[in-house]
Amino acid sequence: MNTPPTRNPERGLSKVATMIFVSVGVIIVLSFIAARLLTPNLNKARMAASESSALASVRNVNLGEITYFSSFNDYASDLASLGPGPGVKCAEGSTPAHACIIGPEIAKPACTGTNWCAQSGYKFMLQGVCVNGKCADYVITATPVDALSGTRNFCSTNDTVLRSETAAPKSAPFSPEECHALAAMQNP
Repeated sequence: MNTPPTRNPERGLSKVATMIFVSVGVIIVLSFIAARLLTPNLNKARMAASESSALASVRNVNLGEITYFSSFNDYASDLASLGPGPGVKCAEGSTPAHACIIGPEIAKPACTGTNWCAQSGYKFMLQGVCVNGKCADYVITATPVDALSGTRNFCSTNDTVLRSETAAPKSAPFSPEECHALAAMQNP
């Protein structure tokens, strides 16, 4: 008479447990491969979104400067002049110091002089070209906060032409001459 086989507890894992471990291992390997393949595309998408947002902000500043000029017969000398005052309020109305033309996203009260103001992976600086307190021109500079945020720097002056360069993030803003030396963007 045949006796049924007995399981030796020292023989190792059952077939089901082995299949589970192999399946989990395959899933982990496939996840790492997918992450490696998708990460560059996600970074490119994030950069494209940051650059698009920066372009929209430069356009918004240009429109703000046009409105400011029509109100005060002068261009704003900095981003803070286009935005709301301290406390992000515009209740007192539009003044040359705080015209309340663009929102506080990049026109914070601290956005004066050589202070950059950041939004969506880019930093911005508006500098008026002024003589005796009158600004006849301006230059808006948008540059990535770091190399992961974008690869293009943008600028514009009172001609409202958007210009760009593919380069490392800038530490100093464009001068009007540097901005004018760049090629105008086609269908920005």
